Amino acid sequence: MDRLTSIQVLILAYFIFINGTYTLFNIIAFFEAHRQMRRSLIEDPDFLYKSKLAPSISMIVPAYNEHRIIAESVESLLTCRYPKLMVIVINDGSDDDTLKVLIDKFKLKKVYRLIHEDIKTARVRGYYTSDAASNLYVLDKERGGKADALNAGINVTRSEYFFSIDADVIMEEDAILKIVRPILERPDEVIAAGGILRIANGCDIRRARVVHPGLDRYALPVLQVLEYSRALNMTRTALSALHSVVLLSGAFGVFRTDIAREVGGYSKGTVGEDMEILVRMHKYLRRKKRKYRVQFMTYPIAWTEAPSDFSNLARQRSRWQRGLAETLWQHKSMLFNPRYGHIGLFAMPFFLVVELIGPFVELFGYGYLIFLALTRYLEVEFLILFAILAILWGILLTFWSILLENVYFVRYIKWRDLLRLLIYGFFENLGYRQLTVLWRIRGFFSFIFRKTEWGRMERQGFKVRADAEV
Repeated sequence: MDRLTSIQVLILAYFIFINGTYTLFNIIAFFEAHRQMRRSLIEDPDFLYKSKLAPSISMIVPAYNEHRIIAESVESLLTCRYPKLMVIVINDGSDDDTLKVLIDKFKLKKVYRLIHEDIKTARVRGYYTSDAASNLYVLDKERGGKADALNAGINVTRSEYFFSIDADVIMEEDAILKIVRPILERPDEVIAAGGILRIANGCDIRRARVVHPGLDRYALPVLQVLEYSRALNMTRTALSALHSVVLLSGAFGVFRTDIAREVGGYSKGTVGEDMEILVRMHKYLRRKKRKYRVQFMTYPIAWTEAPSDFSNLARQRSRWQRGLAETLWQHKSMLFNPRYGHIGLFAMPFFLVVELIGPFVELFGYGYLIFLALTRYLEVEFLILFAILAILWGILLTFWSILLENVYFVRYIKWRDLLRLLIYGFFENLGYRQLTVLWRIRGFFSFIFRKTEWGRMERQGFKVRADAEV
């Protein structure tokens, strides 16, 4: 240890801090998931379904060129069990057959309706209702981007709460009943809630429902299953226990409509609109000194299609990092500011130090290791410690998150799927993790150079077995 230089000590100390933080999060997530799952055992979905206290909810679905999956996705949403549910699809200037698919599938007819533009959006071209589904509405508008489409949905809805739902999402039947539980308990406090998002690639999907969870035969979606488990679901579970949630998935989050309108809706100046609106809600309500809560739930589940090729995945990860950088920059006044409580003193600094700066430190560590090897100054002590802190510790965290999720949620029933996850959890840290570091750094520089395009993910569509028995 005496031979380690100050640079090496700083690199190792940073990796101890990063992995130590995630280890603490995993421990907190374990107890929080245990608490929530025990609570779920005494809940009665049928009672919630019949309750007159259930708040009205709209599901806002922005759709741009989603003709391959839009019918199955909307069908999935319409069959969700909830007493006061409205599904609002926003066709955001699609130049494919998205609108035609919806018209044909759900027998839509164009009607006149006066829309109050509380939030300014691109021009609305038409409003449709359905003869086949009385709680389905479709808004056709000029292209304005995802945030603009969501704002158009907020203008239209008359519900107390709304879901922001991506067009590629399939929800479990009782997901809404489960996610509103904290709202029913604290209707005056809970302004937003989110649930678990899982990868649908490789699952058996019948009649717009995931009936048998499974893993894709290709490696890339399986690696993303590990990412979602460790970096998204476990981290957000821990942050929820610490009252520090600043990000709910844009594919599966519910928000109070009046608060969203008060803060001006989604920002069109960022590609990370889902994080930015929640941070803005925190800032707004803290300044107003209003009591509120944001809850992340561990057992409401929705399924989404993951990128199946490196090109789409790289764009997605870069976009996520760019959105993070934009949000932190726009709300930099909250950083380390005691006025904003846990959010300013813990949550925002965590995303700055660990999520935004972390990839640069990790890349520097890899580069420094290569430099030492090429110059023959590589010390055995540093190599061993770096391998333990940067790779082996990460593998152990991945294993822990896989086992934790399968103990509580039992989603991958087949032993060969669980074994495959564990094997991929080992190799994930030997190549894939380093690629994600590069993609995230690219996303940061796209923020620096003001590249604000959202990027396009080519979807393959769900392989739905509509004629099978559920």
